[in-house]
Amino acid sequence: MEQLAFASTTLVTFKDRTYRWVDVKHFRVTAWQDDEPLLTSLLTHQLYRDDYLGSDPEKEGEAVHGPYRLDALSAASFEEVDEETARATIRTWAGRYADLPETVARDLEAEVYPLIRAATSRYRLRDLDEAARDDDLGWILGEFHELVLINRNDDSLTVIVASDD
Repeated sequence: MEQLAFASTTLVTFKDRTYRWVDVKHFRVTAWQDDEPLLTSLLTHQLYRDDYLGSDPEKEGEAVHGPYRLDALSAASFEEVDEETARATIRTWAGRYADLPETVARDLEAEVYPLIRAATSRYRLRDLDEAARDDDLGWILGEFHELVLINRNDDSLTVIVASDD
């Protein structure tokens, strides 16, 4: 039995000519363990294999996650962060180029920040070195920020990826 069951995806697009977006993948946790084995289970889930460039993550053979090779990722690639650091990761990235359009600010308030607040554990993918990047596609995505939110109160794990292409 799989430890994680995919539930849904939400996409927040900025629609401001910066090609920025936030992808939110929701999983149900079907068998609880400590956080480290849960992160490891996430790394092996088929829907974590997503290049975020339009390929089908369920296609066999995909060995990337965003700009990174999957074999370069492990549970140790994540650092535990507090709520404010997790929020700041998204907020700082989102405000980097221009003021946020009101609709995007509302979408982030509705779709992203409540998940960060409710999480019982929060992890951020560390900045990985160039050796971890996929040689074919790793250069296409701009900044790449990822949070993994574990919520033991509602049996969920959420992956939030913020990037641009």
